[in-house]
Amino acid sequence: MKRILIPIAACFLSLCVTAQEKRMPENISLAYDAYFRYCFDNREFARSEDRYMASETVHFARLAPVIGLEYRSYDGLKHRLMAGADILKEMGSGREYGSELLCWYGLEMPIDGYGFTGRAGIFPRRFSVFGAESAALCGRDMVPSVFASDKARALDGNMEGVLLQMRSSKGYVEAGLDWMGKIGSMRRERFQVFTYGRFDLSGGFSLGWTASMYHYANTLEYKGVVDNMLVSPFVLWSNQGEEFGYTSKLSWLQGIHQDRIRKTGLEPAFGALLTQRLDWKGLHLLSDTYYGTGQMPYYDRYDAGGFMYGSDLYAGCPFYRKPGFYERAEFYWNPVTAGVADIRIGMVAHFNGEGFCGWQQKLGVVFDLDRKIRKRK
Repeated sequence: MKRILIPIAACFLSLCVTAQEKRMPENISLAYDAYFRYCFDNREFARSEDRYMASETVHFARLAPVIGLEYRSYDGLKHRLMAGADILKEMGSGREYGSELLCWYGLEMPIDGYGFTGRAGIFPRRFSVFGAESAALCGRDMVPSVFASDKARALDGNMEGVLLQMRSSKGYVEAGLDWMGKIGSMRRERFQVFTYGRFDLSGGFSLGWTASMYHYANTLEYKGVVDNMLVSPFVLWSNQGEEFGYTSKLSWLQGIHQDRIRKTGLEPAFGALLTQRLDWKGLHLLSDTYYGTGQMPYYDRYDAGGFMYGSDLYAGCPFYRKPGFYERAEFYWNPVTAGVADIRIGMVAHFNGEGFCGWQQKLGVVFDLDRKIRKRK
């Protein structure tokens, strides 16, 4: 950890001294961000004998400060070079904690009424709609939990690769690459290509898509390549008032799976997902209702090394493994949403064809300085 923090601290002090001495040109300035997240997520699934999701408590604190330089060129482009650290401590783990270097190049560019943003390097996942707080980017929409579960979004806080985003008054589009694993001893080569798009029409309607292709390949010791592809076109309708808001979204989930070592060929999985959201002041109700085939056909299978594919292959909510009906109902309250802070208190209940399967009790606290900077801009 010291190998990460010491050079970052030295860089920070150097930049501050330089800025105070006013030696920076007018088109170069300090850039900074600070992010903190506290998460308490108690999961109780004894009712369904933990067959779909394990009973546990996801309880951690994360701190991610970064600093760098912003260069504003005379053609309207903004270039950023950022560095920092992501520090995560799981409660009750003693002195054990995880840390990861953050470093990326960012570009902001206006293009005929469109705003383009690009990042390359190691950067926070929350900048993407596939991150923990995607509603801040794509209006009232959220990426379904079949793409990434609550736990996966929370604990896997960073991307390593490229993220490209385009915004306008009529919608939002992004595409990216997250390189999750370099081939090594008992370590698979893994990467994900993903995209999201939404185009706003008249009358509160929108059309869009969510899609990802996850490539799960070999280790040095054993072979085996699995492809996990999921494409979801959707139609969305939203009516937002000053105090009350309602959003309804109908999605088609088309999965395509292939285990090459078993020569399965392309195996389809499909279903429909209805997402409804009610907002009244600080109270929110979010419902996901799915019906279709199981979207994770290889979840319980084992690879050539004797390891179960499980959540390493499927980052989505494990309830989507079972065919038929699945309902996720979340109710939460935001007592604080202003400025840089967000506090959320809520609960999530899970149902399928067997009835009530279990629930979660959640408390989250977020401090996001970049949110305030974006609003000011």
